[in-house]
Amino acid sequence: MVLLALLALGIPICAIAGLVLGLSARSRLDVLSRRLAVLESELRAIREQATRDAPPAAQASSPEILDEEPIAPEASPPPTPEPIAQTTAPVPVIPAAAARPVRDRQDLEETIGSRWAIWVGGVALALGGIFLVRYSIEQNLLSPATRIALGGLFALALIGAGEWLRRRERSFALPGIPNANVPSILTAAGTCTAFASAYAAYALYSLIGPATAFVLLGVIAVLTMIAAMLHGPALAALGLLAAMASPLLVSSDKPQPWALVIYLAFVVLPAYGVARLRLWRRLALAAAIGALIWALPVFLMEPSDVMPAMVHLVLQTALAAFFLGAEPYRHVPDPEARTDWAASAVLLAFALAAVIVSASIAAGEGRPVLLAAIALVLLATGIRFAPAAPAAAWAALTAIGTLLVWPIEAEIGGNPENLFYQSGDIFAVRPHSLGLYLAVAFALPPIIAGISLLRLARSPHLRLPAAAWYVGAATTGPLLALVASYWRIAEFERSLSFSLVAGGLALAFVTATSWLARRQGENGPSAHLALGATASAVLAALSLGLTFALDRGMLTVAFALTALGTAWIADRVAIPALRYAVGAIGLVILGRLIWDPTIVGGDPGPLLFNWLLWGYGVPALSFLLASRLMERTGRDRIVRLAESLSIVFGAFLIFFEIRHVLWMGDPLAATTDLLEVGLIATESLVFAILLTRLDLRRADPVYRWGSLIFKLLSLALCAGGLLIVENPLFGNDEISGGTFFNVLILAYLMPSLLAGALALVEREARPRFYSLSSAVLSLLLFSGFVALEIRLFFQGPEPGLWRGFTQGEQWGYSVALLVTGIALLGFGLLRGNRFARLASAVYLVLAVLKVFIIDLANLEGVMRALSFIGLGLVLIGIGLVYQRLLAQRPSHAALSP
Repeated sequence: MVLLALLALGIPICAIAGLVLGLSARSRLDVLSRRLAVLESELRAIREQATRDAPPAAQASSPEILDEEPIAPEASPPPTPEPIAQTTAPVPVIPAAAARPVRDRQDLEETIGSRWAIWVGGVALALGGIFLVRYSIEQNLLSPATRIALGGLFALALIGAGEWLRRRERSFALPGIPNANVPSILTAAGTCTAFASAYAAYALYSLIGPATAFVLLGVIAVLTMIAAMLHGPALAALGLLAAMASPLLVSSDKPQPWALVIYLAFVVLPAYGVARLRLWRRLALAAAIGALIWALPVFLMEPSDVMPAMVHLVLQTALAAFFLGAEPYRHVPDPEARTDWAASAVLLAFALAAVIVSASIAAGEGRPVLLAAIALVLLATGIRFAPAAPAAAWAALTAIGTLLVWPIEAEIGGNPENLFYQSGDIFAVRPHSLGLYLAVAFALPPIIAGISLLRLARSPHLRLPAAAWYVGAATTGPLLALVASYWRIAEFERSLSFSLVAGGLALAFVTATSWLARRQGENGPSAHLALGATASAVLAALSLGLTFALDRGMLTVAFALTALGTAWIADRVAIPALRYAVGAIGLVILGRLIWDPTIVGGDPGPLLFNWLLWGYGVPALSFLLASRLMERTGRDRIVRLAESLSIVFGAFLIFFEIRHVLWMGDPLAATTDLLEVGLIATESLVFAILLTRLDLRRADPVYRWGSLIFKLLSLALCAGGLLIVENPLFGNDEISGGTFFNVLILAYLMPSLLAGALALVEREARPRFYSLSSAVLSLLLFSGFVALEIRLFFQGPEPGLWRGFTQGEQWGYSVALLVTGIALLGFGLLRGNRFARLASAVYLVLAVLKVFIIDLANLEGVMRALSFIGLGLVLIGIGLVYQRLLAQRPSHAALSP
């Protein structure tokens, strides 16, 4: 059956091969014919040019005489030959149309037929060999030894065919069609089959031992590397892909993770070697990514035994660090080093994978070994080679991540549990093996920090991007490790021990700052950057010490004071890095407040003097003062960021204080009412007015965009909240307070007045549309206030529309329209405000319409009479006012000369 199958496959293969050879021969014949025609045309052109350039006597001769050698007389000397340049014309350029052009680009048919088909065929050959072995296993057709032997023979046949075709590749080339790299694909299929056969012989059938498997896989890896050097990147890419996929296709009932670890090591090692020798960087990246992807299956094979996964991560991290971050840049000096982001991203992925594996309970005592190995590999790579400088920061990140996910203690006498998957009641979140945890926390981050600072001090010509990574590892790493340990052990409660540790860390940073200050003249900008970072780290460590010793709400206050102190030092010492540290601290504070808006995780305290005042007020004031200090040396983006943070913290302070007062100590209450919306709208309008006035004094994007944001917020709150959603007319809510002094003053009248003030301010600083929108909003809020006051006077504290209208109430609305119109007219005449005069006309028209339409139909008796009398008197009075104004204006005749 197998022979018949091979015969059935061989017949079409032979037919295809014959067709290819025939096409190749025909194409070569066409090429020779075209070349002969071109040569004939060139020779004819040369003869014609020579005839035109020859003397007249020579032109009279026939072509046959020109071809013969002239016979000179005996007495006369032989004629002196003329220079070749004078008798021979240059070879003319043959037009492109003389030969059939070769197309630069293929159409879809040629691409599919000449390249894609061969690539897919190579992959199919590799998969076919593997599937054939799998079919024989399922049907129990052959013995294990026979299967492995046939797989090896098939691999040798494919490799031999690829080498034979490589040596004869030119004779099979098709003109006009790009090379499909058939030899490389056949050789790649053969190496894939060889890898799979060797792996199956060891892992599936135990036909060879570990030592033999090592030797065999090593031989195959070396041969693959040599073959890839000869055949090009196609072999390397397909061979790597097939080798990575082989363990998935050849399955086993008893998975052996150690065998897979060994196999993956022998797969990626030749790939790295070929990539380095031939400078195929993508191949090296693909090998590292493939090994990283296999880390999870190795980890899941035996969840109770993570040692294979740990060894796999350490080994693959070391290989990736050497071939991606170390070996390519061993001769690159620091001034020319640029960050290799691809290699740095791969190393970061390995660091995160190590953190995930360290979270497993099964890691046990091997966890510190894994952490130390990964961190030291990354640190050595990042410190020695500047293009891989982020690896030093990844080392610190690995330590911090491991401290965060370290398994915890369970109940007394129980087994330790994972931090994220807890099966029972937890006795404490304190990490398991506390002594070992503290040893790692207090030893590894300081070692990383010290080595990073030493690298900075000994590199005077280091580029600033690389120096920034070393600075981060030296300063941020120990600080974050201290915070992680404090959370895991003290649970954010007050701890004098951690406060003392923070003080010791601050002292260490003071020593480092002094040391760098002494060496500042010897080094360049990198030491200057390190000096600023360590000075900022001193303040950060002291702030953490205060936080650990005091209540947990002091964390925000301590960081805010740290930012202010950092800005003060930056103004005195002129270290640019300190300015960026101020911005970074501000973003940290903002994130902390978003995470816990109440500062203390619950009730912030009394109504006014509470943690909100400290947690938001101190940062607002600190960053305002910090922006003023840093502004002395220039108003850059950091200054604007600090000032923006000050505005944000101040706005949040007022916002949460309002909610804290209204909802009895719960600033996060999931409810709202008319008074709250009115007060928040008032806050937004006040901030909009202040920022607009500041923008008038000194134009700046912070003031311009800030005022616009607060204006839009106030428009949304007033138009959507006060006039529609929370409007008492559309619901059953009561209006709290008395008849005249009630919630409507704060909810409607105050925002109305502030909107009017904003309109006046915007007339001088914004386009006309801004001022008009604010003025309209002011009139709408004032009209709502007056209408609700009239409704409250006649209907009581429940002014819903469902209660109907009385005659006195309707008459009151008419009076309100007339009085408002008169007031707007007076304001417009006194201030020369045309908008106010037009608005008064609108109110008076509304009053006229109401009197003649609504009052005439609904009012009776004296009320109807009073409405018409009042309207008539008002209109007559307005007419007299306008007549007097027009009479006082100088006429055009008087103005004319």
